[in-house]
Amino acid sequence: MEQNPLQDLKRQITNKEITLPDALARALPLLRGKVTDEKLMWLASELQGFQNGLEFFQKHANDTALAEFPAYRIVTGKIWLLTPQGTLAELNNPMTQRERVFLSAPVSWLEEALNDPNDTCLVDMTELTNLFAKGVGNVVCECPKEHLRGILSIFRQRFIQVLDEASQVN
Repeated sequence: MEQNPLQDLKRQITNKEITLPDALARALPLLRGKVTDEKLMWLASELQGFQNGLEFFQKHANDTALAEFPAYRIVTGKIWLLTPQGTLAELNNPMTQRERVFLSAPVSWLEEALNDPNDTCLVDMTELTNLFAKGVGNVVCECPKEHLRGILSIFRQRFIQVLDEASQVN
């Protein structure tokens, strides 16, 4: 009996034999026509980064405005300017003075940030770098590693659910 490639991918993800970005890159072509376009767009955003990340910081913090952002990617963190010298500097802009931060970075960046030896990690925020710090450093979010582990765990579970759903489609 031939192995279902989606179920094989699910097994590899479950056993952590494959990184999430590699699994996404393999899964997206296999999922086309088997799941909704909305789910394909979500998975592509996880792979490439969420293109609407800046909108999170431009909108008011009410729950209705924030409903379009995956809640599992909203974390408690501090936004900093990471200078070329490696120091963290304050950003004095109302958009960066939030308690809750949407991490729009590709899933590969989140996995990479977990390699930091500290209890907290820095995640690049390109949408804010382009707005506030182009040429002077990178805007980053400092957050506990547990937040990133939570994002990756929730994403892994939902990704597996999509693979299961698609496996049921002939």
